[in-house]
Amino acid sequence: MTGIQIEQREEALQRAGGCICQACGKPFVAGQYAHKIANKKLWREKYGSWVIDHTLNGEYVCSLSCNASVDVGSSYGNHLEVIADILFYEYEKTWGAMGLNKLSEKILKEYEKYK
Repeated sequence: MTGIQIEQREEALQRAGGCICQACGKPFVAGQYAHKIANKKLWREKYGSWVIDHTLNGEYVCSLSCNASVDVGSSYGNHLEVIADILFYEYEKTWGAMGLNKLSEKILKEYEKYK
């Protein structure tokens, strides 16, 4: 496992508040890391390691059934939602609230074109 993957899992475990399944809310002893956008060659080639290995692309879960419930599947719409979460997270981390405001303004401006 790479350093980035270890960091990804540690942050996801912190978000889980310890050993609480992020899908069903039950406590667990030995959880598993579940990617929202699957860690497969197809998605890694399409979105890159930056998205696939990002801490917000995964959660700790208690079982295979909960793992499956976290997976957004092949839906590009659901993939884009995960990617949007990652972008907002990175904007805030890099530029703070002002960065988020600028990003929001840019999105709203684009949205106006489609009204």
